[in-house]
Amino acid sequence: MKKFYFPLLFISFVSIFSIHYFVSGQAVYGDGIGYYAYLHSWYFDADNDFTNEYRHIYNHENNNSQRPLSSPIVQIVGTNSQGKALNHFSPGTALLLLPFYALADGVVVVANFFGASLARTGYSDTYQMLSGVGAILYVVAVAWLSEKLLLMLRFKQSVGRVAVLLLLLSTNLLYYGSFDVLNSHFASFFLATLFFFYFYKQKQRLSTKNYFVLGLIAGLLSITRPQDAVISVVVLVAVAVLFKKNKSHWQQILKNLFVFFGIQFLMFLPLVLQWITTFDTFDSHPYFLWMTAQQSQSSMRDLAGTLFHFTNGLFTRTPILFVSAALFVRLAYKKKLDYFLKVLFIFFCFQYAIIVLQGGWKAAAYGGRMFISSLPLFLILLAKILEWIEGRYSKIILWIFVGVFVSINVLSISSFVLFEKEASGNKFGTELYTGQRIMKLLDR
Repeated sequence: MKKFYFPLLFISFVSIFSIHYFVSGQAVYGDGIGYYAYLHSWYFDADNDFTNEYRHIYNHENNNSQRPLSSPIVQIVGTNSQGKALNHFSPGTALLLLPFYALADGVVVVANFFGASLARTGYSDTYQMLSGVGAILYVVAVAWLSEKLLLMLRFKQSVGRVAVLLLLLSTNLLYYGSFDVLNSHFASFFLATLFFFYFYKQKQRLSTKNYFVLGLIAGLLSITRPQDAVISVVVLVAVAVLFKKNKSHWQQILKNLFVFFGIQFLMFLPLVLQWITTFDTFDSHPYFLWMTAQQSQSSMRDLAGTLFHFTNGLFTRTPILFVSAALFVRLAYKKKLDYFLKVLFIFFCFQYAIIVLQGGWKAAAYGGRMFISSLPLFLILLAKILEWIEGRYSKIILWIFVGVFVSINVLSISSFVLFEKEASGNKFGTELYTGQRIMKLLDR
């Protein structure tokens, strides 16, 4: 049965995605439109002008039309002085999804060759669904990778598997890994976990080649969610530790840092150039506007809100992470934090500072989604909790513990989707077009 675990996990998440797709009629909406715009613009237009992508009218009927209608004006985002759409979203997600988008186009071409008459516009069900399935594949891949990481950290395989499953089902990963997948969160989680996996695996022999690979992953993270560029602090900490222990000469350290930051910079540079050539002025970029607005409204309530806000807080929405954080405090108090946990915590602190400053945590999103690249920290803490429960009590208690927090998360997601989400077209609850589609399905 063990060999079917990951296929079953994949099928389960795809099933949730498919049911949601059937009900809503599409998988691209909200911020997902900005990430998806890269796929259409790169593949069909071969340019970086997203104006026609932001004029596309997203609904099931229009997405699958042979000649989809377009809005007379750019939607969701603003325009520059030339009337071009100001797509402030980053391309990393699209890079990961591009193979599946191309596969979808191949399926459409072949199907039409045999007389299927599918819309080859880049917006239809085939493109959106295969892109969504691709996103889920990354989530399942990172589940496998996370288990390998816990094995390297000397957790039992049984404990590691349950810990990863608990992380997937009791946090916002369930929402963003199966329900709302065409966003940047799956990519951020995948790349961050890949980075920490490689970093830990190579920690005793960080050669120039290894710094190159870490720089490559960090660069991909940077163009997926720019805030995740602070993962470079992990490398700086590692370098400082090696230098302190006299395990590396300063000439080699400078060479390695040059390679790491050079690769990260080169990967981030095209996004910066896109911003420079698209936005009329630097201070008109939404990231800048949000940060300046947040600075003028900052308060102690905002500092706590990222963690404890009723709707968007990391700990209040997913209490299993609060339990994990409590364990971290206990380990810190008893001075039992190992080097890797300290490194992960430093990254978390930098993320926390940026998230508070930027203020994006207040958006209509589930369970502190801006912290999603910090979840490897909580994964290790969860494994420690499960290891303690299994050693002190029994597996029945362990599974009761898991069941309680998974149930809380499922109920929390249901409440968010149905009543609390500030969706497009509705102030609260599910999207207006989704509600209209449900009514159509019920009338059949």
